[in-house]
Amino acid sequence: MKSFKAVLFVAMVVGGTAVWAASPERYLHIKVNNPKTEELVRVNVPLSLAEKVIPAINHGDLKNGKVQVGNFNANDVDVRALLEAVKSAPEGEFVSVQKPGEEVRVAKEHGQLVAHVKDKAGKERVDVTIPWEVAQALISETTDNQLNISAAIKALQNIGDMTLVTVSGDNESVRIWVDSNNTDGK
Repeated sequence: MKSFKAVLFVAMVVGGTAVWAASPERYLHIKVNNPKTEELVRVNVPLSLAEKVIPAINHGDLKNGKVQVGNFNANDVDVRALLEAVKSAPEGEFVSVQKPGEEVRVAKEHGQLVAHVKDKAGKERVDVTIPWEVAQALISETTDNQLNISAAIKALQNIGDMTLVTVSGDNESVRIWVDSNNTDGK
């Protein structure tokens, strides 16, 4: 009887460890809604699928999991060193621009880089939140005018449920987020 209890205990520990170690699949969600045209686009992609598919697409500016960003140029600025400096800086607002019809704010909040842009004339608002791991992954193994989408997707596997981008305006809204649900929750 003692050996049965010991085997049962070991089985429970091993089984419990396996269940605890198995993390749920993470999903990247994109939802674009245009009430005026009654168009709605929903994308719900498992990150594990995106991680395999993105490097396989070699079309336009996307090649080998990296995207060319137009004429983006760091102009002799070491973006990696800049990110490290901001990462180790205390939290707070770094840039704030307020002018008639527009507001821009860039800050470090809750260990993340955040940017808010508000266009009062066009009644549009853009909010972006980038975890440091994702920001660093975006510039890993890249040239000055590239973003590493494959590395960013891998980094998204390790963040909690969060909204990355929201865009809202009179004509449409966009939301991009990551969680463990296989649908966007409608």
